[in-house]
Amino acid sequence: MAYTDKDVIKHWLRLRNRLTGGTYVVESWPDDDSSKQNIDALCRDLEGRTLAIEHTLIEPYLGHKEDTARFLKTLAVLENHPDLVQKGYTVNVSQPVGAIPKGVNWNEVPQAMITQLALVLPNHPEGARGVTVSGPKWSLDLRVSKRRTSQNDPGTLLTSRIYPGAPGPELMLAALEKKIPKLASATADKKILLLEKDAVAGTVEAQFDLLPGEPRVQCWLDSIDEIWTVNTAGLESEDVIFTNQILPPLEDNSTYCSLELATDKFWKVSR
Repeated sequence: MAYTDKDVIKHWLRLRNRLTGGTYVVESWPDDDSSKQNIDALCRDLEGRTLAIEHTLIEPYLGHKEDTARFLKTLAVLENHPDLVQKGYTVNVSQPVGAIPKGVNWNEVPQAMITQLALVLPNHPEGARGVTVSGPKWSLDLRVSKRRTSQNDPGTLLTSRIYPGAPGPELMLAALEKKIPKLASATADKKILLLEKDAVAGTVEAQFDLLPGEPRVQCWLDSIDEIWTVNTAGLESEDVIFTNQILPPLEDNSTYCSLELATDKFWKVSR
């Protein structure tokens, strides 16, 4: 089930209430008026206190969304394909981020991969090796990892991408520069920036830690009250979200917690 930015904010607010014992609900969505630079959500609790919330998505690396679309149309199609599954083995086939260049007909890639890998995998040794597959106008250097399980295991073939590593501070700087001035100008008792991560790779915390100690950055951070992460990588598949406060920083990670939305099961780091 697809979710929207408003869903993320409401789910996160529900999780924060569980963590803090709060009673906040969304009172309005000021940004629905696209003619003005308004915050995403204004929230109020039973005692009349208000939260201004601004939300943004932080990619784990530049071009993640575009690369994901290509991956899902190409290599991901091969997952547990009957022509590729090897009885008694778990096989993982991965490709580097950006491996599918522009101009390639995505529809022709999966069948070419299947045809060529079906010849390679039966004799592929255990361990990890590079395998190149190609088409008329493209060539892909894949990494194939093969591990024996048991004789009666029907076999599993998984697909993935090779994480390119931390992207540096640029993506985080761009988000802060765009979002914080709008949030800082809002009227509320507390102003919170919500940084969403919807991918397995990387962490928002790691990107935040790379921020340079420049006066402009400190000025942005001083103009709001809190920054929280919200991890939604498991929202569609497992109906669960995670959150953690990263500003002001907490040494004991006591705000790191999760909520299973369907069951209302709450978990937090115990200290």
